[in-house]
Amino acid sequence: MIESWFFVLAMLAVLLIPGPTNAMLASATHQQGVPKTLAFIPIEWLGYIYGVSLWALFIHLFEPIWPALGVILHTGGLLYVVWMAFHLWKSSHLQKHFQHHQHIRKTQLFVSTLKNPKTVLLAAGIFPLETWNSVQNAALVFMIFTLVLIPVSIFWMVFGRALLAGSLAGIKADHLYKGSAMLLLICMLPMVFRFF
Repeated sequence: MIESWFFVLAMLAVLLIPGPTNAMLASATHQQGVPKTLAFIPIEWLGYIYGVSLWALFIHLFEPIWPALGVILHTGGLLYVVWMAFHLWKSSHLQKHFQHHQHIRKTQLFVSTLKNPKTVLLAAGIFPLETWNSVQNAALVFMIFTLVLIPVSIFWMVFGRALLAGSLAGIKADHLYKGSAMLLLICMLPMVFRFF
């Protein structure tokens, strides 16, 4: 069974990070509306499942040959999170992404999610090591992942659309990025403690 449930907070923080996938969901909702964009959530889920599973397989196959691989990927993931948090502090990715992608297709979302660096972080540092010990553990962790991903995706669809439309008085994208950066750093503390 899973020893520590702190990974749920870290998973939530990582999925809330503004990035290409979340920006695509916000842009698609702004263009097509919420009902049509709800069909994008299973595509995003598949992208994450494939991405995380491929990285987990890669780690499983190469860790016996190179035992430091897990530590390197975990360290790289943590450095990526710290870099992303500070990068988000002064970024406005959502508006830039919307300006460059006027029509978003499901295949674009799948590919963007599949190659998202969050998949490495989830596979190497956030999902518990026990995830890959049995089918039951993997099913449990992926079920929890699904239960976290759906509300996060809906949040990005609704809140991101409102940000793009400018209908939130007093709230700008900069506030969202600063809040995300702080949430990310706070929620990643258990992962840092687990690493050391």
